[in-house]
Amino acid sequence: QKLLANYSEYRKVPGDGSCFYRSFIYSYLEQLVKVSHEEELRLLGALEPMWEKFQRLHLPGSYSDLHDAFVGFILECMEQKQKLSVRGYQEWLFQESQNEQKFANILLYLRLVTAIEICTEVETFKSYITELGQGMPDAIGYCLEEVLPVEEDAQQVNLTALTNVLQVPLRVVNIDVSPIEELNIHIIYESPDSSVPTVTLLYRPGHYDIIYEKS
Repeated sequence: QKLLANYSEYRKVPGDGSCFYRSFIYSYLEQLVKVSHEEELRLLGALEPMWEKFQRLHLPGSYSDLHDAFVGFILECMEQKQKLSVRGYQEWLFQESQNEQKFANILLYLRLVTAIEICTEVETFKSYITELGQGMPDAIGYCLEEVLPVEEDAQQVNLTALTNVLQVPLRVVNIDVSPIEELNIHIIYESPDSSVPTVTLLYRPGHYDIIYEKS
């Protein structure tokens, strides 16, 4: 009942370790149809420093392949939103999200970007992770065990690291089974640019879904 006061509906996301990444990127991409192409260019520009940072780390995987897959999909979104209506674009995006092989590379890239940010900005994230006492070596070990594996759920440090890189506003509506007076809304990242789409997720213990504010 409290959710219904401000939110109209939510989109269920598969309950696996990637539910945060899947919810986050889907909500963001869904809103691109309502903004100019400048937003996609801003996003891709925010990712430019990541290749140089990756080269200084000893993380597994091919950054170039995953980066190319992500950029290719963003460019595809730009093309489709220009050709299709809002509803047509949203239907196209939903069908694309069902292509697990294609979307898996997008999710892996987001995990890798998250890990790169944690490992290169250790001082920023020490307060989130007690295991970072030895600096970068511990950060790499943490990311190998807790960030990169596809079955691992995202912790708050993941949310903060990813949104710091992408500079995409993120709000999380937290609910659990206990009675509450007001909804607990956690603002993870705010952008000074109001034109950047805001992602709003619904969090229940261990799982993220997409939630839509009433228009």
